[in-house]
Amino acid sequence: MDIDGTLAPFQINPEHSFIPQTTLDVIKKITKLNIPVIAVTGRDVDTASKLLYPIEVPIAGLHGLDIYFDSGNYIRPDLSSINFKKLKQDIIKNCEKYPELLIEDKGYSIALHYRKNPNLENNAINIMQKININHPHLKINKGKFVVELIPNQADKGRAIETILNHLDLHAVLPIFIGDDLTDESGFTYINQQAGLSIKVGPGETQAKYRLKDIDNVADFLLLFQNRIKSLYVKNSQNQNGEKLCLN
Repeated sequence: MDIDGTLAPFQINPEHSFIPQTTLDVIKKITKLNIPVIAVTGRDVDTASKLLYPIEVPIAGLHGLDIYFDSGNYIRPDLSSINFKKLKQDIIKNCEKYPELLIEDKGYSIALHYRKNPNLENNAINIMQKININHPHLKINKGKFVVELIPNQADKGRAIETILNHLDLHAVLPIFIGDDLTDESGFTYINQQAGLSIKVGPGETQAKYRLKDIDNVADFLLLFQNRIKSLYVKNSQNQNGEKLCLN
């Protein structure tokens, strides 16, 4: 699942984002039913883990660029050729005329938010396109009220494929829930695997299904948890005392 706009409600300041406790409780119960849950988000891994706390799940951060499984188990590309310090300086310099633009340093990418003033969308895009010319190893990612410069390797669909292979989850039915343009590559890959792709909110999409908003996502997760739980029979016995063994 994606996080912002899927599990967490939209906030003017992304630092104020949160996942409702009721949603976290349901996700935790799903993991206890032996269902793998993975976050695939534009957030960096550290921020995503704080939003999901106290749940510990694999996280594909920065649109799949930085994949975390557990302590000491990461999948990261070599980005030593990219000068992120100069990138941030270039963006800061070009944003001096627009104090309402919010610069978010994610470590391996820089995002420029115009959610405080949506009328600055074209200005934000033009700034990033101009800077992108001098940083050929980066690409532009557009999302809800944000434009981001991120390494070319970042791709949610590729990240989902990497995670399923790494965890040897070829036999599962994959489900991916997301709300933004950056989730489309994830939907495309899930469709290729005959999985369930679910778009949150309006707009054109490659997803096969749709949920209205994060409240509907929370309802869906609760129904999913209850359905999976109903398939389990623990410590069940028949009249002769034998334990029932269910597939």
